Amino acid sequence: MSQMIQKSLYIETTKNERTLRILLPEGYEDSKKQYPVLYMHDGQNLFDDKTSYSEHSWKISETLDALYQKEIINELIVVGIDNSNLRFYEYSPWKGQSEVKKMTNADIGGLGDIYADFVVNHVKPFIDKTYRTLPDYEHTMLAGSSMGAYISCYIAVKYPNTFMNVGVFSLASWFNEKDFLDFLSSRTIDSKQRYFISIGQNETSDENTPFFNLLYLENSRKLLKLLKSKSVQDILYIETDDKHNELAWSKVFVDFIRFANKKS
Repeated sequence: MSQMIQKSLYIETTKNERTLRILLPEGYEDSKKQYPVLYMHDGQNLFDDKTSYSEHSWKISETLDALYQKEIINELIVVGIDNSNLRFYEYSPWKGQSEVKKMTNADIGGLGDIYADFVVNHVKPFIDKTYRTLPDYEHTMLAGSSMGAYISCYIAVKYPNTFMNVGVFSLASWFNEKDFLDFLSSRTIDSKQRYFISIGQNETSDENTPFFNLLYLENSRKLLKLLKSKSVQDILYIETDDKHNELAWSKVFVDFIRFANKKS
């Protein structure tokens, strides 16, 4: 069974310690192996129903253990970075569009660059120094859901040759899609970078807004089109019948990790 460890690092956005939930594969302590690493946002939601926002976690530990037993994927280290009450600020480099301000009654977003720097220049070096990782591009993955998917794409493109495999679950680029797509369009994206994109047909972030699900679908479809225009070849795109929650993401996580870390 995999082993969970908690550490913390100072982050400038909230000016306090941020919890890291680190999942080590069974036998890590007795092994001399080095492992690939998957970095994920919203760490509270990944491993334990009790700490999850929706009371349903991604059940990542159970999923990985089952896949290890079947020898389907390589063993890896998973690093869940907890969110904070500034989640909507940290997960976007830009302020939300006017519709977001109407929904939230707040001018949110804009701390994404600070958070991105935290992930790449603080969390990753700490993990690589503390644990036996394979720190190179080919063995480093980044994933998140909703706004976590939004910031994952941004970080993966802003910091080239850091994360080869990117998991984009229910992309919420409606938050500020113009700036998001303009940024991606302006950058050189490594054609060897690999993207997993999943989206549900029935997703919404506001039950009072008709056809919100179509926004979500268009967000993912536009990202797919843009990546193809950048000559990114290795993309696994999935549309499901699911809604916008951890239970749905737990189901497609199996497809992602088999895509990103399949045993050769």
